[in-house]
Amino acid sequence: MSLLDFHVRRASSLSVRLAVTAWLGLLAFDVAPVQMQAQAPAPSAAAPAPATANITLDVVSIRRNKEAEAERASIPAGFPVTPGRSQTLPGRVLRGRGMTVRELIRDAYGYRNRAHGEVVGAPRWIDEERYDIEARANQEFPASTSLGLPPSGEAALRALLAERLKLKVRLDKQVRPVYELVLRRPDGRLGPNLVPSKGGCRSFFQREAVNVGLVILEPGAGEPQPLRPCPLSVGPTAIFAENMPMSDWVRLLAMRPQLNRTVLDRTGLTGGFDITLRYFEIDEPLSLSALQTNPLPAIKPLLESQMGLTLRDAEAPVEILVIENVERPSEN
Repeated sequence: MSLLDFHVRRASSLSVRLAVTAWLGLLAFDVAPVQMQAQAPAPSAAAPAPATANITLDVVSIRRNKEAEAERASIPAGFPVTPGRSQTLPGRVLRGRGMTVRELIRDAYGYRNRAHGEVVGAPRWIDEERYDIEARANQEFPASTSLGLPPSGEAALRALLAERLKLKVRLDKQVRPVYELVLRRPDGRLGPNLVPSKGGCRSFFQREAVNVGLVILEPGAGEPQPLRPCPLSVGPTAIFAENMPMSDWVRLLAMRPQLNRTVLDRTGLTGGFDITLRYFEIDEPLSLSALQTNPLPAIKPLLESQMGLTLRDAEAPVEILVIENVERPSEN
């Protein structure tokens, strides 16, 4: 699977419980059990702390992955890449491959699908160095999804980061600039690239236990076959999504480097949509030249011309995760 592609494919056979991409490999476990107390961030006055849980991690492994660092460094600046993602797996396993420390923190505190700038106060190395982590807990985890880790998985990852990276964070609610996604035309007419979907698949953030690029879980014996996962592709020339509600579309927009701020859905549109947001026409020489010089074109004009939507500047309270302390992990 390309780093530029979010497409997900199921395992070809229902007899295969886990389909794992070839590059994963296995990490060696440490032999000594580690008792950890998962720490929730210190709450701000306006934001209650997430629930804490006692988590026992029997084995933990953390290793720097310089190969993953080199792979990411070879990708041209501005080209969209699939972020590193941790996941929970059968066998009481919590795993992440080739992840930055910022990506691990985002997963641990439910910030995976939020604007990059909403985790603040950290040194540069947390975005540059990449690590493989693997831990085994004293209990089975619910399956992770594209939306993120289950609560017990988040708690386990918070405990691991607190123990091995001395991570301390707090929540802070700030009034920040945001965007509101609204209809562009007074009559509500939509653009040609925003089409009501016929359904038949589960939207990217709402589907069954799936984690892109890592492991796809098939239903167990006697369990009903779920709807296929809706495809989502985020590439250097376009974004394609099938059966995506506006509540999920604004998540994707918030993570675009051109925006990097919270986007609120104010369209009033309900149901799922088949979406195409094309940056460049790949068969037109002028578009290819533009791609080379500016791989991150402005999003707002594309939304207006192709989807009949636009972005409106606004301000709103945004919950920020502030990193107060983080240290490089001691490797195994």
